[in-house]
Amino acid sequence: MKKRKNKNKNSFIVVIVLLCLSLLVYFLLPKPNCSLSSLEKRAVWLTYQDLSELSYESEKDFQDGFQNMIKKIKEYQCNTMIVHVRPFSDALYFSEVYPMSQVVAHRNSVSFDPLQVMVKMAHKEGLNIEAWINPYRISLNEKTYNQFVQNSKYEKWLGDSQTTIHYGEYQYIFNPASQKVRDLIVDGVEEIVRNYDIDGIHFDDYFYIPKTHGDTTVEERQENVNLLIQDVYQSIKTIRKDVAFGISPQGNYENCIDDGADIDLWLKEEGFIDYLMPQIYWSNQYGKDGNTKMFSERTEKFAKLKRHKNIKLYVGLALYQAGQSLEYDQGWKNSIDNISEQVQILYNYGYDGYSLFRYGSLIKEEGQKEMDELLRNHPN
Repeated sequence: MKKRKNKNKNSFIVVIVLLCLSLLVYFLLPKPNCSLSSLEKRAVWLTYQDLSELSYESEKDFQDGFQNMIKKIKEYQCNTMIVHVRPFSDALYFSEVYPMSQVVAHRNSVSFDPLQVMVKMAHKEGLNIEAWINPYRISLNEKTYNQFVQNSKYEKWLGDSQTTIHYGEYQYIFNPASQKVRDLIVDGVEEIVRNYDIDGIHFDDYFYIPKTHGDTTVEERQENVNLLIQDVYQSIKTIRKDVAFGISPQGNYENCIDDGADIDLWLKEEGFIDYLMPQIYWSNQYGKDGNTKMFSERTEKFAKLKRHKNIKLYVGLALYQAGQSLEYDQGWKNSIDNISEQVQILYNYGYDGYSLFRYGSLIKEEGQKEMDELLRNHPN
């Protein structure tokens, strides 16, 4: 009997030792890099600046230029295009609500429907395509201001503080507190969802931006924005349940809250968004001493927020910073594997994918170096 007890005791000790060794190996040895195919969304933002580089003189010219974009995007293993179709209360599509974007197309009218062409071409190449909208933004400078005044049905709203907010020279946004504004934005979203075979509607971080808060409280700003977000979500799903609605707020949690982006509510409860994509635009060599792991800290912060099981979490990555000499963020100058490292980090924290800002950086040498490292370290 004593020998059997000793044998059982020895077996137990062996099991414990093996378990400890396994844990040491797991935590101490480097983890294998994730494959890109393990990430559901690998997107690229095509900004209005990117799209303005295309020719709108003829459909053929436009197709040729857009096909080159598709080729480059697929070369870097991306599967989603997020196209900027309403940057300044205008439209890069045939709309009864908003005027054609002169800022992008460089003309008052276009003989073909750019969004229709982009959707058809993207799907033919096996890519998803989402329509990116700035819901509140009217103008940033004299050019965009003149476009609104000369072409919009709503230019008379500029003199009414109930519907617009003036915060700088030629700078206006629609007032999020206005029901008329919410109705206008929802009408525009519904128009896109009904008329185009898009895969998603995408809002960026343009809500109550700094200098537009006025005398509103944080709670009031959040309530006003939440009303719009909920209306947009419900309107999309009423028309097409398969169209995703996502928001890409800035990567600073505190700023999100202050500007009225109630990301806690959007993540916790169904009925607001299908995904959140914070723009975490810092490296892990942040600060003058380069010792702050800012990307990891912000990625962890968003990952730990309470989230409904049906809501996806992605990250916006700052490819545009590649090669930049920044005193406050040295990683982009010191390294060419920032994006590669960040993809692994977001994967480790349970994110479902990423989007690169922006397409123009894919065709620059500095951005290509980062993307080549990404493909080398994370092959499919």
